[in-house]
This record gives sequence, structure tokens and C-alpha cells, in this order.
Amino acid sequence: MSADKASGSAGFSDTSSEASIKPGVSSETAVENVLEHSISRNGNWIGAVFNIMCISIGTGTMNLPAVVKRCGWFGIILFVLMAVIGWYVGVLFRRAMYSRPGKRISSFALVTREAFGAPGYWFATAITYLYCCGTVISWIIVSGTQITRLLGFAGVDFDKKISMTIIAVVMWIPFTALKTLREITISSVFGVLTAMFTVVVLAVTSLQHKYTDSYHHPEFDSAPNHKFIVGAGIPSALASISFMYAGAVAFPHIEGNLRKPGQFGWMLFLSNTLVCGAYLLSSVTGYFAFGDQTVSPILNNLPNLAIVNAATILIIIHVVFAAPVMLVSANLELELALGVMPQVMGKKKEFFWRLLMRTFTMGVLLAVSIAIPYFGQVIDLVSAISTTVVFFMVPVICYVKLYGWRRIPRYELVLCALLVAVGGVACVWGLIDAIKSLRTAVKNGHG
Repeated sequence: MSADKASGSAGFSDTSSEASIKPGVSSETAVENVLEHSISRNGNWIGAVFNIMCISIGTGTMNLPAVVKRCGWFGIILFVLMAVIGWYVGVLFRRAMYSRPGKRISSFALVTREAFGAPGYWFATAITYLYCCGTVISWIIVSGTQITRLLGFAGVDFDKKISMTIIAVVMWIPFTALKTLREITISSVFGVLTAMFTVVVLAVTSLQHKYTDSYHHPEFDSAPNHKFIVGAGIPSALASISFMYAGAVAFPHIEGNLRKPGQFGWMLFLSNTLVCGAYLLSSVTGYFAFGDQTVSPILNNLPNLAIVNAATILIIIHVVFAAPVMLVSANLELELALGVMPQVMGKKKEFFWRLLMRTFTMGVLLAVSIAIPYFGQVIDLVSAISTTVVFFMVPVICYVKLYGWRRIPRYELVLCALLVAVGGVACVWGLIDAIKSLRTAVKNGHG
């Protein structure tokens, strides 16, 4: 039975907002019950598309031209290829979610527990937490840095540490106030619209202000060079691009709120197509304009223009709205794993511990952002450590383990093995490059 058919025939009771815990029920079963009953099944595919796009399209687009510089024009092919792989991996992971008859496995971590027991569960919880928190760290860094940069244009000397602190506090408010993903679709819509506006502005401005003899950035005194392919940069580029598509950790929550869960496959394909289009627009124009002189974020290649500054402000607003989508996904897994739910400890205690844990999380993210304020290097490090695992490896391995390799066609097994191998290479090679790059940034005092 296909996953789509399974989801339509399982007969889940998805409408109640809370699940009761009966005496004698294990904590693991309690987590499953709470996750299953926390889904609403009253969302539509449009809201799901906006949720995925909000997670994907953001500050990372400002790093993409530098990713293309790393691997050459061949990076365009990688963007398209990774969009297709991201869709395919999402479909496989959903099959794994419905691999047990009459049962929907309700989260990324619970799928890995079903496949590999408690070790798999805690590994997935840790990698999910690392991925989501690392992403938000990069958002805090770029937002705080750009606020200080904008104020500098106005003649105001403002410490970027204070800027980062302000951004973290603003993110903290919806992060602690909103409990689940179904409460933040409106913020996702706004986040996507601001991100798309920024992508268009950056693309147009890059083309208008590319290098010419009469006009060029003061740091560069020769025309930029372009390469078709840089082989040594491909593995680390794969790691960085996987950062943009590694939404598998949030897929169970997003799928769980679809009124028609069978729409997930084509909804994800549409989302990845739109995301890929935005990525190509940003990366192609940026690399075309600045070539080997491209820096990360691309904003630092552009002159002080009102429209660019407006786009910068919007991208800052975007990450404030996108952060709850990312952080709620990570912390919901951790909170349930630790039994922080009203069905276990009551509503007041649950609220207190949720507030405490999420406040602590934001405090740690802010501290790391201030200690390592290098946007591009942080993205590369997070990509290598976590997103290659989330994107290439865990969903595929869980699918093969839960579905059973005898039930999977040989060509698909070969494809799965290839994806895991590529993910392993991108993880190791990307991690080596990211550490080298971060050490250089720390030594030089700038990214």
C-alpha cells in the first residue's frame, strides 16, 4: 500500500487538541499520542507551501552566490539536482512515516526510533536540534551585522553585539508564545513575501552594479573571473546547498496539518520548484555580476542604496518571522522527549518548563552568535555537521530499514545507496573545509 493510500485509510482521530495519558502507558507511547493528537488536519496545501518556503528561503540566499563561486557555474546544475533530491527524499521519508499498517509515525525523531530504537531517537533529536539552532544562529548573525551596517550608513556607531541581542529578544517572543506550527502559518506567508522581495531586489541591483571600468567596488581593481566548474569545491557546495533544502525535520509537522495528506508529494515538489527558482535568481545574478569577487553575504558587494537597505530591513523582518517555524520544530521534539507536556505535568508546569527551556535555548543561540559572528562560515559548518545528515542520510536509511529492502526495487536501492554515499562525502569534506574557513575567519577577525 502506498503512503498516500495509507494516510487516507488509517482513520486517525486528528481533531482533538490534547491527548489523555492513561495509567500504565509508557512515556514513549505518550509522546506518540501527544504528537498524533496535536495535529489538526485543517490546513490546506497553500499554507503548507508557505511554511516550507519560509523555512527554506531566507538569509541563506545571500550566501548562495558565494557557493556558486566555490564550485563555478556547475553550481546551477547542483541547485536543480538538489531540489529534485530534496523532493524525492521527502517522499521517501513520508513513506517511512506510514510504513507500519494503521499507524502514522508522527515526527522525524520517532521515525528513527522506529528504525533504530532509543539510540536512533536521541541521535535524530540531537541532529534536529543542532540543525534548527544552527540555522537560527546564522540568522541572528546576519541580522545583527546588517543592522549595525545600516546604522553605520546613517553615521550611528552601534555595536553588533547589541544588534544581535535585540534580534534574539524579538525572536524569543513568538518562539515562547507559540506552541505548535499550526499557529504560525500567517507569519510564514509574511516571511515568504518579504524574502521573495529581497531576492528580486538583490538580483536586479547586482546586475545594475556589476563590475565595469567606470564603476566597481573600491576593494577590487580588476574585472571578476568566472569558472564553469571547480571540482574541489563541489563537496562543500553540496553541503551548503543541502542547508537550503533540509526541511525533513519539519515535514511530519507540516504534513500533519494538511487537510488532505495525500497532497504532500506534489505540494513538496511545488515548494521545491519555487524555492529553487528563488535560489537560481539570487545565485546566478550575484555570481554573474561579481564572479570570484563575490563575498558572503552578497549585500557586502552592493553599494549603499535605499532599495538595497529596504531589502535588508525586510530580510531581517523575515528571519524574525521564520525563526519560530524552525525553533518550534526543534524544541517540540526535545520537549516531548523530556516529558514536557500538559498531559504529563499539567498545564501550568508545562508552560513554565517550556518557557524556561525555550528561553535557555535562545540565550545559548545568542551567546554562540556573539562568540562566532561569521555568517558564511557558520552556515557552512552547520551544513556539513547536520544538514548533510538530515538531507541525504537519515531519511533514506530509515526508509530502507522500515520498508524493508526486499520490498524496494533494485534501482531505488542503488539510488538510495548513492545518496547516502554522496551525503557522507559532503559531510566529511564539507566539515574539513568549514573548519578551515572558520579558523581563517577567527584569525583574521572577519568572515
